[in-house]
Amino acid sequence: MGKKNKKASSHQSPVTTKNRSIKRSKSKQQPALRKRKTANWPLTALAGFGMALTLYLSINYWSGETPLYCAEGSPCDIVQQSHWGTFLGLPTAFWGFLTYSLLVYIGFSVRKPEKHWKSAWILSLVGLGYSVYLTFVSHFVIDALCPYCLVSLTTMVAIFGTINVQRPEGMKSFQITQWVFKTAVFTILVVGGMHLHYSGFFHPTAAQEDPYLKGLALHLNKKGAAVYGAFW
Repeated sequence: MGKKNKKASSHQSPVTTKNRSIKRSKSKQQPALRKRKTANWPLTALAGFGMALTLYLSINYWSGETPLYCAEGSPCDIVQQSHWGTFLGLPTAFWGFLTYSLLVYIGFSVRKPEKHWKSAWILSLVGLGYSVYLTFVSHFVIDALCPYCLVSLTTMVAIFGTINVQRPEGMKSFQITQWVFKTAVFTILVVGGMHLHYSGFFHPTAAQEDPYLKGLALHLNKKGAAVYGAFW
C-alpha cells in the first residue's frame, strides 16, 4: 500500500505543480481598472477656469471690446490684433475655449480610467504645445507679451502636470516611453501644421507683414488717426 501511495503522489505531482503555477501567475496579474466613481475635480476645475478665461477673450474679440488691463496699443492688444490672434478665421482664444471645454467633458464625464487619462493627456499636451508656440512667437517675433496668454499657458501647464501625477497603474500593454514618443510626435505635427498656416505656406501669395506694426496700425485706425503730408 505504501508503494502505491507513493506512485499516486508522484503521478499527481506534475498536475499540482501546474495548478500552483497557474495560481501564482494569476496572483501576479494586475487587477482590472475600476471606473471612476466621481469626476476628476482637479482637472475639471482647472479646465473650467481656462474655459472662462478664453470665453471672455473670445466675446471681447467678437464684440470689438478691449479686455480689462489690455488697453489699446498695449503689448497685450498688439498680440491680440496680430496675425497670430486668429486661426482659420476664428480668434485663437476660441480654439483655447474648445480645448478647455473638451478637457472639462473628459474630467466630468469620462469614467474609464485608461480612456480618461489617455484622452486628457493627448489633449492637454497639444494645448500645451500650442500655448508654448504662441508664447515663443509673442516674445521673439511680435516682441510683446499678453498677460492673458501667459495665464492660459500657466493653466495648461498645471493641467498637464495634474494629468501626469494622476497616471493610473495597471494599464494593459502600456509603455510610458513609447506613449510619450508617439504623443510628442503627434503634437509636433499639429503645432507644425499651424506654424505652416501662419507662415503662409498654404497661401504663398499672402503678403508678409510686421506683426507689431500691424497691431499698431489697427490701434491707430480705431482711434481715427490720420497722417497728413505734403510734397513739393
